[in-house]
Amino acid sequence: MIYAGIVTIALALYRFGRLGDEFDAGLLGRFALLALAFSGIVHVCGWLGGRLIWLISTAGLVIGIYTMFRYASRDMSGWEDLASFMSFMLLTAGGFLIGLLAEGANWLYRYLHRPREE
Repeated sequence: MIYAGIVTIALALYRFGRLGDEFDAGLLGRFALLALAFSGIVHVCGWLGGRLIWLISTAGLVIGIYTMFRYASRDMSGWEDLASFMSFMLLTAGGFLIGLLAEGANWLYRYLHRPREE
């Protein structure tokens, strides 16, 4: 819940603070649901032993939030909100996919190098 709360706060600060939009409870609720869904997926993978998935997904999330704030500071004639949110989503999903690949490679390495009984 703390992880989802931090992501929700970061998204709310971006939308209502950085972009200067007026507060909308419905939008905040959607941000909370997005953060809760992502947090749930990442943490379930971590609890089931996918520590690399959790670590790399969290790194992708942090880089995505940083990039989102960075893009919002550029003058893109109205497209900065869409471009920044899409970059956030792309980097977050990319971090998750790279985490899955790393965890799969780690599992394959351990499987191929396990002691064999003869």
